[in-house]
Amino acid sequence: MGENESTVGNRYAGIRDIVLVAGFLVLLAAALVIVLVQAWPPGPRVSADGRYAFTPDTVTVRLFGWSPRLSREACLFIVVMAAGALGAVVHALRSLYWYVGNRTLRRSWLMMYGFLPLVGALLGLIVYLVLRGGLTSPTGGSSDVNPYGVTAIAALVGLFSRETAEKLSAVFATLLAHPRAGRDQALPPQVHSVEPASGRVGSLVVIRGIGLGSASTVRFGQADAPVTDVSDTRLQTTVPPGAVTGRLTVTTPSGSATSATEFTVDRGEGR
Repeated sequence: MGENESTVGNRYAGIRDIVLVAGFLVLLAAALVIVLVQAWPPGPRVSADGRYAFTPDTVTVRLFGWSPRLSREACLFIVVMAAGALGAVVHALRSLYWYVGNRTLRRSWLMMYGFLPLVGALLGLIVYLVLRGGLTSPTGGSSDVNPYGVTAIAALVGLFSRETAEKLSAVFATLLAHPRAGRDQALPPQVHSVEPASGRVGSLVVIRGIGLGSASTVRFGQADAPVTDVSDTRLQTTVPPGAVTGRLTVTTPSGSATSATEFTVDRGEGR
């Protein structure tokens, strides 16, 4: 463990933690599907004489014993946020079973699974507002919006919330001035742990630390490997061909960080 690394939540998650998080995500997914179905905005209706089609101004929505009468615009807001949260739940479930299956889930990551649906809902709403502000006529109403299109976009935004946030940051960084670096910004990268401590060529390696968000490669001796699933505190990579036993070096634009312990490359063909 690094000198500045917090010890809060550094223990592995137990069976009770896993069951509670998995149960929460499954129940939340079911609730979000119900919200999507119940709050789906009404489509055009044909008049009784069959002469013209019209879209109702309001519709009664039944949500868990609550039956408000909402406008089509309000229904779109609810549907977009529910779809964003549902996409984030899918991402959380995939992440959960991966870490549980590899027996590397730590308690410090459990909070992420609780906040991911909220982040997905808010990002879905933000992207929806951006699309409504830039892609529709200022005089256009909610009846001009295709609910299937905005719902699909919101769900994808929730599913790829980290990529969406980074893309929005990159877009607006070109339009707005960069803020001054704060006292704790631009910390040099540090590697705190490498899991597992050994592996064959092609096996997955998880590196934890700080300042890893912009990492580009991991060097195994003289062999470089690309990184995947990168965040500021962790990244994934695979043992490349030509890797040798030794300390791993993570390369970022702000510098390099080397692991404190050696990674052992097992000889022989991978599974």
